Amino acid sequence: MHENPEQDMQTQGPSHEERENSSPSSAVDGNPTKQYEPNDDWNDITTEFFNCVKELKLGELVHDSMFGLLDAMSAIEMMDPKMDAGMSCNREATPLTFDTAVETGQIKLNNLLPKESIGIIDAVYSCTVSWLEGHSMAQTVLTCLYLHKPNKIECKTMRSFSIAIQKIINLIRSITIKANVYEEEDFQHSTFDYNLSAEITETKAMNMLKAAEEELIKKTKESDDEREKEEIQALLARSLVGVYPLKQGTSWPHGQDVAAQSTVSLKTEMIEIVKSLNGALELAQVIEKTIELGTQPEEGSDAPNPMGFSMMVNQRLLPPTFPRSTKIKDRHLSIQYLIELIQRIKHSCKIINCSSYNAALNFLMDFNKKFTPCLLSRSIPQILYFPTLRMVFGVKPFTEVLKESVKAFIAPPALRPDNPLYNNPFAISCINSFFEYNEPPFQSLFAICGYNRARQRDHLGFLLLNFPHVQDEAERVDVYLHSLTPRSENSRHLACFGTWAFYHCLRAMSFYLLAGLELELYSVHEYLYIFWYLYQYLFSWIVSALTRAETFLAEQEYAADPKAAKSNQKKPKPKKRKAKTDVKEILFNEAMETLCGGYYKALAGFIKEDRIPEPLPMFDNEQVRFEHRFAPFANLTTPPPMPYSEFKQMKMIMLQSSATELYAAAAKHFHEARTLLETFPNPDEGWNDIVKVAKMNYVMMNLLASGHSRQSKLPPEFDFSCHRYFPIIKQRK
Repeated sequence: MHENPEQDMQTQGPSHEERENSSPSSAVDGNPTKQYEPNDDWNDITTEFFNCVKELKLGELVHDSMFGLLDAMSAIEMMDPKMDAGMSCNREATPLTFDTAVETGQIKLNNLLPKESIGIIDAVYSCTVSWLEGHSMAQTVLTCLYLHKPNKIECKTMRSFSIAIQKIINLIRSITIKANVYEEEDFQHSTFDYNLSAEITETKAMNMLKAAEEELIKKTKESDDEREKEEIQALLARSLVGVYPLKQGTSWPHGQDVAAQSTVSLKTEMIEIVKSLNGALELAQVIEKTIELGTQPEEGSDAPNPMGFSMMVNQRLLPPTFPRSTKIKDRHLSIQYLIELIQRIKHSCKIINCSSYNAALNFLMDFNKKFTPCLLSRSIPQILYFPTLRMVFGVKPFTEVLKESVKAFIAPPALRPDNPLYNNPFAISCINSFFEYNEPPFQSLFAICGYNRARQRDHLGFLLLNFPHVQDEAERVDVYLHSLTPRSENSRHLACFGTWAFYHCLRAMSFYLLAGLELELYSVHEYLYIFWYLYQYLFSWIVSALTRAETFLAEQEYAADPKAAKSNQKKPKPKKRKAKTDVKEILFNEAMETLCGGYYKALAGFIKEDRIPEPLPMFDNEQVRFEHRFAPFANLTTPPPMPYSEFKQMKMIMLQSSATELYAAAAKHFHEARTLLETFPNPDEGWNDIVKVAKMNYVMMNLLASGHSRQSKLPPEFDFSCHRYFPIIKQRK
């Protein structure tokens, strides 16, 4: 969208000074009240307005200085039911409340038929799922009138279920608030002053469910009707589902004060939680098969069930211009959502097996890639790993975990018990101060992995602003520890902490750029410098940092080995020790570097043949786009941000080659990436997807290099369906 400055000036109203000068003369005459008299002299400008609109070109906007695009996007369209909350209120003269519904007989407090109870419970589950997807509680869960005053319900099953679902909602709310990895589009935590049965304990709620269970079992035995038995058993399954979350509700560290416990006891609790989740999963599958036994929503009605719901009951609690129209999720989709949610929660509990910081960070990243989790399943790893501030699993200080991370990555001499610096008080104080001061950025990096994908990228941009301080401190620590190292020592303290900080900074940078590909933030003509940056710098630097850490570890172990020191053996090559370190990560990043090189050269070939449309020069500036895309890297010193001039020079050199040579070079890169990934045994699903992408692109580049579709000037297609970062390149004839 482009603005027309000339029309902008023409359409602007009178300035502030002109409006003041054009005020009625009556105000000057000493009668200020006449200044504010309404002007009833209205003129119809409809025809004139639409005639002016015809002069605008497609995509062109005209705005006043007092009302711009941001104001237009934030405005509420009056009389639109989806935007104007007042229009929804006008549908019902008096919204139905719990007391009114009881008085008029529109809801039952006792003697509910099994199919009626099933319909109400399924509808409440649908409302709960809608709430979990980010809608307001007042427009979802709290539209069920039975949840307003559950103590007045006489039916044991419905009363116990209403209280149990309130306790579960409160548990979910506590977990998500404590994890604090949500944004306004993810979660609405307000309860609108409903107490959600706060006076009733989880134990009492469970006892009520068990009493209702016994009553339903008794009814099943007394009934002779097969249909009725089937309905009661379906109702029993729905009633029992609430037992499992309440049973393990106290095990989740969602409170403000969490007692310290050993990792062994935590793992034992997780085993019990997983058992409960398995039980809930079996019941959820039974519920999915018996949805049709309950009463169904009326056609054309917004209510999820004919009885027990009032969609307008809380409308006056919402802000006057609440810009959301909530549609309750379908029952089948809701139960399927709950089944998948239980499976995600089961997987998220596995974070307790991550003993190191890097392992926990990788677990969260893989979890996000594999499951695209919801807020609740993203929050659970956060509260399990950090049940209390700065304490991992509530047992070990986070600074100690970071020390172990550095030790496992590069093993600085000062952290090795056989080194004199290990017991040096000055070295100990320096290292402790470094970790205490730089603990927040690494804790923030862990928390960022719990946000939704779009917000992760935003928060990474802000996090990268703090990394220069971390790297500066790491370099100072290395220099200071090196000065403390005795000259007689073989192992010198050079760039150990700096390499570790450098590695994490590079991971954050690469994650930031790749997230832009996943979120489709880049235009196709921008892919060239995105993959150039990943290929020439980020992944190659990551490989360099990992290789340097590997080499340093080998040297440290060689120096610590008394047999090797006495003999005249040569220092072991790092490649001989790779089986003991994380060779998988080195291999993966080498493959990523080569893969990005394939995209970079393929895109250069497309540009050489004018297959990728470029924006018009009068509306575009490539340098501005380049600097905007890499703006979060501008404050970094290590690695230094790459200037646009360097990219421009590299692009000119690259485009001197013919398109055939570029396609052939791209095919070679894709083949090398595939070969590297296939050399590692037992690859996971993500590796197999990348191998498939590399194979497809290798074939396409060979076809283009041999003259396939050379006469066509159609732009290539980039298909992200197989992998969210690396597309399959397709070229139509």
